[in-house]
Amino acid sequence: MTDLKELWRSRRLKGVLVTSFAHPATVLIAQQAGMDFVFYDCEHGVLPYERLRDLMLLGNGRNFPAIVRAAQLGRSDVSGILDCGAAGVMVPMIETKEQAELLAGWSKYPPVGVRSYSGGPHTDYGPRGDHERRMAESNRRVMTIAQIETVKGVENADDILGVEGIDAAIVGPCDLGISMGNPDNVMDERELALIRRVADACRRHDKAFGIIGGMELMRYFREDVNILVSAIDTHILRDGMKRAVQGYEEMG
Repeated sequence: MTDLKELWRSRRLKGVLVTSFAHPATVLIAQQAGMDFVFYDCEHGVLPYERLRDLMLLGNGRNFPAIVRAAQLGRSDVSGILDCGAAGVMVPMIETKEQAELLAGWSKYPPVGVRSYSGGPHTDYGPRGDHERRMAESNRRVMTIAQIETVKGVENADDILGVEGIDAAIVGPCDLGISMGNPDNVMDERELALIRRVADACRRHDKAFGIIGGMELMRYFREDVNILVSAIDTHILRDGMKRAVQGYEEMG
């Protein structure tokens, strides 16, 4: 399986955020288009775990990994997503070191964390046993991501990223702007300065830095960003339909 935790060190990772069109065809099209991973959204999307499991079995069988945004910081959310076969898990609205410690603990096996062991999709339904090797391999490969999207989270970014088991931070610029009282201009200099603080903290702690946002913001942080999530399934479909309508209208 592609190791996202190592791959980001050599090149930027490109992903598509799936909120609505969780279908096997999406997995195949994304891989054929050159994406590095699919990012399933269980916070704002409507994706039951049974569907996630089936989609990730397909993707993992094609060496095409998935990251999943959990709905909340909860043990069953974090560990359950990984048990379905995710290569990475992200929790929104991480604001403190203590929250980051819970996230790391539930996503990593002992001795790093306290994740409970079971077989299943994440072990390719392999035979029982060989626990020590499997746990060490999972700890090495699973990407645990703190989503920082509030002013408080930015202020605590160094503490969050200093937690063992946290592998990356991804900024949510829309919610960050809302927490600043500036909901409609993510390119505001004040917000760019806050995002810069997260990028710098990632660099200091040797962790990956990502953004879920538009290409203008990606280009602004092109020297810093390792995980790119600009493509969103509903936006892609809407933009494609708009281009089709424009083409029809240009015919006269």
